Amino acid sequence: MYNLEISGGHEEIIDVAVIGAGAAGLSAALFLTRACRRTVIYDGGPTRISTIGKIHEFLGHEGITPAEFQARGRSEVDSYGGEFRSEAVLKIEPRSDGLFDVLGSQTQITARAIVLATGLVDVLPPVSGLREGLGRDVHLCPCFSGYEVRDKAFVAFGLPERLAQFGKFLTAWSSSVTVVTPYEFDPETRKRLRAFGVITVQDEVASLKREADQLVSVLTASGMELPCEAAFVAAPFKAASDLAASLCEVDEAGFAITDANGSTSRPGVWAIGNATDKLSHLAHSVAAGANVGPWIVDYLLESSLSSK
Repeated sequence: MYNLEISGGHEEIIDVAVIGAGAAGLSAALFLTRACRRTVIYDGGPTRISTIGKIHEFLGHEGITPAEFQARGRSEVDSYGGEFRSEAVLKIEPRSDGLFDVLGSQTQITARAIVLATGLVDVLPPVSGLREGLGRDVHLCPCFSGYEVRDKAFVAFGLPERLAQFGKFLTAWSSSVTVVTPYEFDPETRKRLRAFGVITVQDEVASLKREADQLVSVLTASGMELPCEAAFVAAPFKAASDLAASLCEVDEAGFAITDANGSTSRPGVWAIGNATDKLSHLAHSVAAGANVGPWIVDYLLESSLSSK
């Protein structure tokens, strides 16, 4: 099934396998390739950023599409010798000699170090009409898209523990914010939300009503219809891959637990971007990739010395 790379009759070992070709993975790969480390980048599927129309709040890249951003990053990494593989990684097996066998859906390689840049997925509620408008008039983060729908009527719903902060935050972009939740806020929270002009409705969102492919209202379980032009969902997150859980210490949602340098509990394995930080934005993910590079290079140099 697998094509184990062989060089001169011996197993060929690369320096780093980067799992994930989003912003964090490409940033790490750019540093590593420029540090003359042989780096293989696995690009097994779409990135989270592909759900939005244009990139915002990232200096120097304002308004470009995710496809443009990805293409530019891949081209830069490719120019320094980065090797891309369009396949999923099924398993990573740590070896007794400190190396890692990386089993892809088509090939297998052996690497000295691993970078997990596998990202996260948003666990969306099963609400009719939600996915149809995702990235256009249904949003997950106002930081990315609040400006584009400013001054319109918002309805927010989702995780109750995030909704109070979420509702208040949305008033930075609109004076018409309604929070819908079946859970009852405590009196102090309700008072603060009223002070910010946020309307609270104790009900459950049943569906999003669309006309001519545009969001026009939110329908609740009790039959209320709340007119709105944009909906914001406070969705829970989970790790997009279980690779971290098979390699190192993770939290309850499967995200790798790391130190400030991206190191996990297993030597030779790093995690960056949304693979470890649920709230990491695009600029943070790019920075995390650049930050982890020197630590990996140092690890590789020390490893090569100890193996002599």
